Amino acid sequence: MDIFEHINKRVALGFAGIAVVLLGFFFYWLAGTGTGTAGPVTELSLSPLNATLGRELLTALAKLQSTKLDTSIWDDPVFASLQDFGVEIPAQPVGRRNPFAVFSASVSAGKASSGSLKSTLPSGTGEVKTAETKTPAPKVPANPGGFDVE
Repeated sequence: MDIFEHINKRVALGFAGIAVVLLGFFFYWLAGTGTGTAGPVTELSLSPLNATLGRELLTALAKLQSTKLDTSIWDDPVFASLQDFGVEIPAQPVGRRNPFAVFSASVSAGKASSGSLKSTLPSGTGEVKTAETKTPAPKVPANPGGFDVE
């Protein structure tokens, strides 16, 4: 046993003692207090409140099942004479496919001409000319970022 000659026997016995105490504590904790209690699993007792709530729920369900709907209103001539004055909402342009995508001019102009991407922003010289003064218009990006129109 030349391997264990350099280890102090007191230190080895101390570590062994600590290990035994820790294992004992672990098994004691795992087994519980030893009094035979149920531990984390408990049984709930029936309370009168639960029985009352259950009875009320069953009563409400019975009322719903016994409800009869009167469908004679659909046959009424007054109902048949009603007209719908609703307004049809036209289709609106849809936003970008990926709203988090970076605006870049690197997208080729061929995509815009293919019909998949349509620009909703005006293109031009970037300058608005009026009769009174010349005011520069805001810069419009070359590619508006891939807006879809359906």
